[in-house]
Amino acid sequence: MEEQRPKDSWWMSLVAAIAFILWGLYANWHHGWQSRAQVAMTQGIISLGSTYFAAEFIVYSVRKFQDSPFPVIFGALASYLVIHALILGGHFVAGTPEFWPTVLPGMTSGMFFCAGYSLRVHKKLNLS
Repeated sequence: MEEQRPKDSWWMSLVAAIAFILWGLYANWHHGWQSRAQVAMTQGIISLGSTYFAAEFIVYSVRKFQDSPFPVIFGALASYLVIHALILGGHFVAGTPEFWPTVLPGMTSGMFFCAGYSLRVHKKLNLS
């Protein structure tokens, strides 16, 4: 029998993409339509991909660290560090004009997402 786990990674990813596209447009509005289009595309691709990958990586990490004393903390921390290294690199390579105002809200909400989803996965897998 397959282990139970949350199966909403794609829905969370779509919601994140929409939210962060809108934020990226707002944070970079004064840079003109070409920059706004570039930021919207970068934000959309990165937030869709990173949220999905983070959710799946959390499931993997929580399972991997289930025998450790802190599977939720290790799962959240591993996912947060990997994902945000990729996100920062992606925005740097894309040349996002307002780099820190664009990425800080995602880094902050990502911290809560990784912690909350790790806890949810841990409970769903009945590892507690």
